[in-house]
Amino acid sequence: MLNLFSTVLAASTVKSIGAVIAVITGIGFVWYVVANIRAGRDEVASEIELAPNRKPYYDDEGLEGPRLTKALSTGLVLLGVCAVGLPLYWLAEPSRQEGAIEMFDQTFISRGARLFAPTSEGGYNCAGCHGAEGVGGVAPYTITDADAEFVATVSWQAPALNTVLLRYTQDEVREILTYGRPGTPMPAWGAEGGGALTTQQIDELIAYLGSIQLTSDEAKAAAEEALRADLGLEDGAFIDYTDPAVGEAIFNLGLDSATSGGAFSCARCHTKGASIVKGSQKPENADLSEYAGFPAGSGAFGFSLTSGIVPRQFLTVDDLIEFLTKGSEYGMLYGQRGQGSGRMPGFGDNPNTEDKDQNDGMFTEGMLRAVAEYEARLGTAAPADDSAPGAETTTTVPASPPATTQEP
Repeated sequence: MLNLFSTVLAASTVKSIGAVIAVITGIGFVWYVVANIRAGRDEVASEIELAPNRKPYYDDEGLEGPRLTKALSTGLVLLGVCAVGLPLYWLAEPSRQEGAIEMFDQTFISRGARLFAPTSEGGYNCAGCHGAEGVGGVAPYTITDADAEFVATVSWQAPALNTVLLRYTQDEVREILTYGRPGTPMPAWGAEGGGALTTQQIDELIAYLGSIQLTSDEAKAAAEEALRADLGLEDGAFIDYTDPAVGEAIFNLGLDSATSGGAFSCARCHTKGASIVKGSQKPENADLSEYAGFPAGSGAFGFSLTSGIVPRQFLTVDDLIEFLTKGSEYGMLYGQRGQGSGRMPGFGDNPNTEDKDQNDGMFTEGMLRAVAEYEARLGTAAPADDSAPGAETTTTVPASPPATTQEP
């Protein structure tokens, strides 16, 4: 109760002043009641002489003199209070609204934190898969075949959520939470998707996720640190983004090292089974050939990248870089004939900021170009023309400006 009262007082200056006025008014009311009770004691057994309607009232001189002056003075004071108080209240109104919004946001964040917490703490155990404060973790997953028969249990990398709003809008995150991710341990949590959470509880979870987000600079630094680790480089070592191995490492970033639960990885969506922790299957001799071990970028939740995405889907590598930077927007066209679903995140542009021209996402410009060059090379073999069915030829990837060897 005391914590709630202190929160209300701290919400805004206007609320603090209002609380003081309320306390003063309460004290005045109590004093008035006590004074009237004490004054009424003299009337006991003397009602005839002391009753108000039998007591002589003020004479004309008293009514038109001190009594009138007192009444007019009181009215003047009250008029001054209204004349000064109302403009002051109006001036403080923005502060009051900001305080109300802040308290509303903090309430949603605290409720979302309780929902995110482990089951042992009364939450829905989001932290059990995605790690405390959403830093990434591992989730158990049972694989079944087309007949719903048991195949194996595996450990599945659950991506970090402390960068999710650097690449998805709040509406896109809301859809993921509501309907889940098919073919992964991520279930539908929203009531519309068959889950247990109401619309407001989903909003509370999103508010909590917003409170734990890394900044763009922090996310980029974490990505580069993970990249150096996967490449076997020392801390702070130079990264040559023109090296094809660097683009491949970014595409699979963190999957082997379990960094951020693979949240920086493209393969997590574009390579089937990439999130399955290698060697984690139970029983150990379970056949996972239909669920893991597929070629890089051959398609899964995201479309295949192995059939010449450049120039099939994007005319040039620069076009592909723009798509990787901004991601897809629901219903909007992209590339040659693509129509956005909102499921492809933008890794270079934060969709929740107003400025759409700055690199304020998860990846640096060098990382975006390196992974785009790698994806363009994934499918360089394409069928020849119709006159020679079955023949293959090498497709030349349209030239693009050379990648810089270091971050600008």
